[in-house]
Order: sequence, then C-alpha cells, then structure tokens
Amino acid sequence: MWQKTPEELRQALTAPFPNGDIEWRVSATNKEKTKGLAVPYVTNRAIQNRLDDTVGIDGWHNEFKPWKDGKAQLCGISIYFHERKQWLTKWDGADDSDIESVKGGLSDSMKRAAVEWGIGRYLYGMTQVWVSIEQRGKGFVIVDAERQKLDQTHEKWVQKLQNKTAVPPQNANQEQQQKPRPAQNPQRTGPQGQQRPPQPAPQQPSPPQGTPGNRPQPQPNTPAEAAGLQEGMYLVRGAVLKPTLNSGSRTSVQLQDCAGECLQAYTHGPDSNLAPGVILYNVKLQSKSQRGVTFYILDTYDIVTFTAQDAA
Repeated sequence: MWQKTPEELRQALTAPFPNGDIEWRVSATNKEKTKGLAVPYVTNRAIQNRLDDTVGIDGWHNEFKPWKDGKAQLCGISIYFHERKQWLTKWDGADDSDIESVKGGLSDSMKRAAVEWGIGRYLYGMTQVWVSIEQRGKGFVIVDAERQKLDQTHEKWVQKLQNKTAVPPQNANQEQQQKPRPAQNPQRTGPQGQQRPPQPAPQQPSPPQGTPGNRPQPQPNTPAEAAGLQEGMYLVRGAVLKPTLNSGSRTSVQLQDCAGECLQAYTHGPDSNLAPGVILYNVKLQSKSQRGVTFYILDTYDIVTFTAQDAA
C-alpha cells in the first residue's frame, strides 16, 4: 500500500527519466527529406516501472477500448487512492499506426494516458533539434549517429528544469514579489494570451501555461524561435488526440506565437499533421466561450516548409 501526500505523488510521477528510457521519432522533415525535427517520448516499459515504483504493482492498472470504429485505441490508467477508497482513471487515445497497426495504437494511447498523470510531461517543452534522417519503409527514422546529440539535449533540458526548482525559498518569495503583474487591459489583437480551456484535473493542478501580461519574454529554445517567428506564425508546442462526447475525436494543440504567448486550440477532427516543432502560418482561429472560459477552434492553416539550409 503506497502512502504519499498528493505533492509527493506528483513529484514521483513527474520526475525526469534517464536517457535509456527516452526514444525519439521524427515529427517534421525539411524539403529534401534529409533532416528532421526529433521529438522525445518515454517508453511504455519505463512508464510501467514508474507506476510500479510509485504506487506498487497492485496500486494501478490500465485498460484499453477500441475507438473510431476500431481505427484507434483509448487507454485508461487507474490509480487506487486509499483515503478515498476508489480508483481514479485518466484516459487518452491514439490512432493505430502504419506499422503493427493495433499494437502501435495501444502503445501510443498508453503513452498519452501516462502524460495525463504527469509521467513524461516535462518532455513537452523540451528543446527540439534537427537531426539527420533516413527513409525506412513509408516513414523516416533518425540515424544512429545522432543518439549522442539527442542524449545531450535531453540532459541539458533536465538540468535546466532542476535549476529552476533549486531556488531557495527566500529567493523564490522575492522573485514572486518582483514578478510584474498582468496588464489590466493589455493592448493586443488576436487570440494570444487568452485563458485556456479546462484540462483533465490532475491530483495536484500544475501552473497554467501561457499567462497574459507583461512578464519577461522566454528565451529561444527551439530552432524556430532562435531564428525568430514572424508575425502571424505559430509554433506547435504540443498536440494530443482527444475523444469527443459524440464518440469522435479532435486534436488538442498548444500554439506559441512570436511574442512567446501560448494558447490552446482544437481542430474540427483528428489532424496528424500537427506535431511538436511544426510551424504554422495563414492561421485562422475561431474564438469560442463556454462557461466563462475562452478557447479556440483551429479552422485552417498552412505549414512552413524548411529548406536544407534552414535545417543545417
């Protein structure tokens, strides 16, 4: 029987993983198909070990359900809370893959359900790098020689996160007092900086991503940001397939604008073109409001195509 406070549980589940538990896939390629943006994710074996070590082998279980007429899979990960004497389940889904169709869908849906619990969520904001790729079957894979560079990128990101959390309490209070307050009436046009829609409630809610106002601008941490996003362009920070109430699905996407502000938008249906690292332009967003919360519908967009010189 596991005994942890909510904060201890959150810290245990969200802790970074060693390099050996991280795998990488190609999210976007340049025009010549010689380089691609590498996106990290945690292996399913590492997720299972994390849950075993955190809540015990009898403190969690997963279950799968076919979705979208059997073309996708839903995964629910449940954790038993002794004080409540009940199981709490968090769900997410993924389309079946081109390779090992159903197995790929099961695997990807479990990775996404794990993120709902905070497992591997720290990877979503990680610096993305261009790597050499080669074609394998219908897709592209990262060449083996790039592994060392990817491991170093992951280690730097983990170190950056640990440095942020290592601030002494007194300094943290001073920083909180000196932090500029959001402008009461920010002079902005368009959807940037609006309140995000409600997300699935974790055991301990994490701070909101993307707060409007006069806060210091984030430093560039992706190739796109280093070059500078132009006005009207958006960097895809995260994209997750979400089930809808009518048994359909749509993609939930986090977008970052040229000023560093983030917003949450939803597509009309599933969209496999949206992946972390992709840059959009000619974006048409439709503002919606529900129960006092503003969110956006991503109607149309175009994707920026990089040349070999851009990716070099």
